[in-house]
Amino acid sequence: MKIVVVEDCLPVRRLLVGRVECEAGVSVVAQASGEDEAVQAVMATTPDVVLLDLQLSPGSGLAVLSRLRRQSFAGKVFVLSSEDRAIYAPLCTQRGANGFYDKAFDVDRLMGDLHDLCCEGAPRLRRCGAPGPRPPMHLGG
Repeated sequence: MKIVVVEDCLPVRRLLVGRVECEAGVSVVAQASGEDEAVQAVMATTPDVVLLDLQLSPGSGLAVLSRLRRQSFAGKVFVLSSEDRAIYAPLCTQRGANGFYDKAFDVDRLMGDLHDLCCEGAPRLRRCGAPGPRPPMHLGG
């Protein structure tokens, strides 16, 4: 499974890439910190999943999400943000996001959902230890 990580904070991006690459069968094919760079990276690499922060420099994750969907990007977009879920999850859903995760509380859930997505159709072994079962992912309230 190919993933693009879009996060403007380099230390956070490095942590995300490290966590994601612990998953067997997953590779980070591009990284970006700004809006235009993110859209170009996604369209050039056609990943299965985009991990997208909302606050980018320069630009906005909401704009990236809208642009990707307008350009017919059919992969999954998982938003990972510290913004207020009650406000931003519905906005992200309206623009075509497949999931919304709080950076402070939902990283393990995100990793579990990526694992499940990667394992659809064929079981795979985890390299870094599997989390326990999780309830289905729901957007919004």
